[in-house]
Amino acid sequence: MKRATRALQVIAALLLLLGLVSAPAAEANDEPATVEDLVGEIEKAYGDVKSVRADFTQVSRSATGEHKTKGKVSLKRPRLMKWDSTKEPGGSLFVTNGEKMWIYSPNDKQVLVYSDLSAGGGAPFDLLDSLENLTEHFDVQLESAEGGKDRKSFVVVLTPKEDGQYKAIRLVLSKRKYEIESITLTDAFGGETEFIFTKVQMNDEIPDSEFDFTAPAGAEVIEADSI
Repeated sequence: MKRATRALQVIAALLLLLGLVSAPAAEANDEPATVEDLVGEIEKAYGDVKSVRADFTQVSRSATGEHKTKGKVSLKRPRLMKWDSTKEPGGSLFVTNGEKMWIYSPNDKQVLVYSDLSAGGGAPFDLLDSLENLTEHFDVQLESAEGGKDRKSFVVVLTPKEDGQYKAIRLVLSKRKYEIESITLTDAFGGETEFIFTKVQMNDEIPDSEFDFTAPAGAEVIEADSI
């Protein structure tokens, strides 16, 4: 459960930082000369994004096979997030209001509650509080892609500067407007988690109350900080 939670926190931080897959960015006419130039263009394009709604598909790949989940995500700076895949078989709800975090599994009729976000969150929450400087948290590499100058996408590989569960995060961005096409996290064991987003809406008015949670009747509530 902690593994899934951390994946959502890491990806939420990046989504808020980069504005997900669409924004009113200027068309990129010139090829960035360096990684620093590309990072500067991304930060300039998406620095004003305050909230995001989208549909998501999460694809997890490991030695045992591939698992796909679909749902809806709402994110609001600086620390509010909600991922809901409860309409899928075996799906779950992950939500935090910045002070508490809840993970609800309808199949298990169980709610895990984290009251100490430093225990349940860690570095991803720190990143959510400081979204303007990508290079502060990652070593950034601009990866060459097939097609040379005719390629339609940039591939950016982020390597966390602090040791953690993930050894690399791969972003594919459109060359034209820096729109994010996919985000893939690679864990220490070589497993991959890819996130794909559609129906993106940015800077909608999302009330803070959307990020609160009340356990359904009959669900077992577990204080998870000590687990």
